[in-house]
Amino acid sequence: MTNCSYNPYQVISKDPSLSILKKLIDLAGYQSVVAGLKNSTIFAPTNSAFASNAGLADYLMDPANKNLLKNVLLYHITASALTTTQLVPTRVLTMKNNVTTTIYAALYYPFLPTIQDQIQENYNVTEGNIATYCGNYIQKISGVMLPEPVYYPKFLNANWGY
Repeated sequence: MTNCSYNPYQVISKDPSLSILKKLIDLAGYQSVVAGLKNSTIFAPTNSAFASNAGLADYLMDPANKNLLKNVLLYHITASALTTTQLVPTRVLTMKNNVTTTIYAALYYPFLPTIQDQIQENYNVTEGNIATYCGNYIQKISGVMLPEPVYYPKFLNANWGY
């Protein structure tokens, strides 16, 4: 998919599978940050990626966690425009929050690039090379990368009386 006439924020805003990411960008006040990216790559967690981390999106949306939200969002952006073929195993990327992440290769077909975050979780690129303004790329990923351990309620049960 090529959207060279749109900035990264516009592409994310138009993609229904990235609506939670868009909401988080809006809550952080990072619309202009994402729109103004030059020669960058966004590793974009899809709505299903957030669903696999039940409670994480709600935790990040809490106003008390705004600094964590900003850190997590910046950890999904690197200052290099990278296609999936450039996401080669052992490549170390420095993200916008100055924390590194490492690229691995999935060991099964279709050999998609896999990104490992700081807490040693691995996430596959599920859809890649979405071009924006032809100087940025969005790589959809299967999870939410975390730059640090985040302890959040995985679920809430009204019957517990909390």
